[in-house]
Amino acid sequence: MLVKISATEESRIDRAIQAAVSGSWEEFSSLTDTPFPNDESMREQFDDSSPRLQQVGGNWKRETGVEILDDGVRLIIARIEAPPTVDIVFSLHSTSEFSDSTIGIRTFLQQLNWDS
Repeated sequence: MLVKISATEESRIDRAIQAAVSGSWEEFSSLTDTPFPNDESMREQFDDSSPRLQQVGGNWKRETGVEILDDGVRLIIARIEAPPTVDIVFSLHSTSEFSDSTIGIRTFLQQLNWDS
């Protein structure tokens, strides 16, 4: 069964990406409903990913997938690609596909390419 991303989850991803494009850590950090796993690490990820997104000016391809974990949490992965500058993995946890879902940002980091 193919699991689809909800409108609420899609909106949160869009808003977080736009916050990164504008360079607003305050806006980005306000978009998680749960604490970051590590505030310092998340800030480093944001500080690295934000200028990469700004550099390509919206000219990227984004793919998004959802997987339901054993505990029912929805793991959402958005991959933002604009080769050769941008290859960012953005992951979130969501409690449900409904509008009252609790959504937590987990990662927002550059995908390492071991082949280069």
